[in-house]
Amino acid sequence: QFLLGQSDVGQNRAEASRRVLAELNPGVVVEAHTGELSEAFLASFQVVVLTESPLEEQLRIGDFCHAQGICFIVADAKGLAGQLFCDFGKHFIVDDPAEGDPLCATVQHISQGNPGVVTCVRTEDSPDRLFCDNDLVTFSGVEGMTELNGQEPVPVHVLDAFRLEIGDTSSFSPYRCGGLVSEVRQPQEHSYEPLSQSLEEPKIQVAILEELPRSRSLHIAFRALHAFRGEQGRLPRPRVLADIERVLELARSLGTQQDPLDEDIVRAFASVSAGDLCPVAAVVGALAAQEVLK
Repeated sequence: QFLLGQSDVGQNRAEASRRVLAELNPGVVVEAHTGELSEAFLASFQVVVLTESPLEEQLRIGDFCHAQGICFIVADAKGLAGQLFCDFGKHFIVDDPAEGDPLCATVQHISQGNPGVVTCVRTEDSPDRLFCDNDLVTFSGVEGMTELNGQEPVPVHVLDAFRLEIGDTSSFSPYRCGGLVSEVRQPQEHSYEPLSQSLEEPKIQVAILEELPRSRSLHIAFRALHAFRGEQGRLPRPRVLADIERVLELARSLGTQQDPLDEDIVRAFASVSAGDLCPVAAVVGALAAQEVLK
């Protein structure tokens, strides 16, 4: 743990960490709470993050936070594996749903018609596709067809990479030259499920299809680890075969025929799950902190 030294051994970890944490940013109030995580205590927060928390506690607090509209995050690291769960409530507004700056293109021509067709200038740096169907756009600096300047955002239909349909322009003045067409991003509302519901049918999204069995096996391995700790009162001992096989048995009981279990992944996970590695904790902690900022 980055914030602790030899002199802190034997002290409460939250209280010992608080002193160093408070020095990182004098503008942030950091307090240590060593009592029960009661509903009365949790109700005052906008975001609750649990780490190294038993599954029963995660489910109890997760259901409470979901019902109260409190954002809820679970972050954990066991050996070489990390876990992160986010529940931002039933009505979470994403103000900017895309990364980077909004798209903007130079207009080459706009036809009079129903629908009108906008042709954008193609350059060497232009992407393969500028806009997508139903993107909202506005116009500025258009000469001739000035009715478009300052209009409310209008949806587009993409004909090809550089041509868009924008609706009826038949009554507008003829286009002369110039102008920019700019993307307008609308806020999006997302609805999250509580942890108790997500565990029933986990939705795991991966970039590469071949990684899916590994992701699902790790998900089941974390649940099996919770079951082992509840049964034994401890984590599996490093590389002790009996403990590893017991975690595997629990994982088999939690798996489904639709999701084949990668037993080698579960064994490797169980054999090192009692260890804490600073680099893994740093990565999972950084991801969790980014979710808190959202």
